[in-house]
Amino acid sequence: MIRSGVIQVAAFVALAVATLGCVSDDNNSARTKDEQDRTQRQKAAALNAQLGSDYFRQGNWIEAKEKLERALEQDPRNPQAHMVAGLLYDRLGEAAKAESHLQRAVSLDEKDAQLRNAYAVFLCTHGKYQAGEKNALSAAAEPLYKTPEYALLNAGYCARGAGDMAGAEKHFRRALEVQPRFGAALLEMADLEFRLNQNMQARAFLERFMAATQETAGSLLLGVRIETALGNRSVAADYARRLRNDFTTSDEARVLTELESTNR
Repeated sequence: MIRSGVIQVAAFVALAVATLGCVSDDNNSARTKDEQDRTQRQKAAALNAQLGSDYFRQGNWIEAKEKLERALEQDPRNPQAHMVAGLLYDRLGEAAKAESHLQRAVSLDEKDAQLRNAYAVFLCTHGKYQAGEKNALSAAAEPLYKTPEYALLNAGYCARGAGDMAGAEKHFRRALEVQPRFGAALLEMADLEFRLNQNMQARAFLERFMAATQETAGSLLLGVRIETALGNRSVAADYARRLRNDFTTSDEARVLTELESTNR
């Protein structure tokens, strides 16, 4: 392959030298203009990709779709536009089109961990757990990725979805090695330990979660379950009170009511 490449380069140079007298200033000007036009299209595509991403985050999917389609018309090789287009089409229920865009994004910039992590989330969400876990771990391994704990968290989600609880625990723990106060991983470990009937460990992880970030409806419901399992009714009641008062209309508050009705 190297020899062939050298031959091709040598042939190109020889051809260029042979035709040097035929190249005019007009051709050079045309080439320069083409390059300038391409650069302008790439800049416009980057701007439209950013606008599309902003609209997507705002939930304005019509505007997002328009900007992203425009970006990809201007520069079909813009990986960010492909990534956000993939996320958008997934929300719109067009899974095949979403996967195509996400695959394209990764292929255009294989070292971009954010792109690969987004693809991993898509794969796991759609039941392709092993492929999702593999992509998430590849993202986490990129040396320049500033937040590998998120990719490790997603790898844990993928492993858990596949029924591999040991793998899930390993990935969640690795995420906490990177960022010990990572709330999402702390809560997942608390839930995992609770499901394994390791209630003291579950409590410890939940307490770390509460110290690291704001409580959620999910963390309060888990607190109720852990403290009930440990026989600490007063602490469980306090968690229940906070869940009812602060997250009155949540699904977790409804589940709490059902649990209390069952236990009467």
